[in-house]
Amino acid sequence: MDPQSIGVVITTYNSSVWLEKVLTGYENQSFKDFRVIIADDGSNDETRALIDTFRVRDILKIDHFWQEDEGFRKCQILNKAIAETACD
Repeated sequence: MDPQSIGVVITTYNSSVWLEKVLTGYENQSFKDFRVIIADDGSNDETRALIDTFRVRDILKIDHFWQEDEGFRKCQILNKAIAETACD
């Protein structure tokens, strides 16, 4: 059975330089029918601004899930992002 909707999950924490490279790579894919789901473990405003820049370009469909920085809680934000997406 083929999925009805595809989501690519990316985790990040204050790594806007690397996140920009990853998002640029996804923008350049020939297959475009997917969502980018960013699970953010408490990044600063620089990361949010970068994501907003990519949203304005309107090439990718981006969902951004953020949680407050209270130490390493990557798995918690991953679970939240996956639970809240409508992707298969």
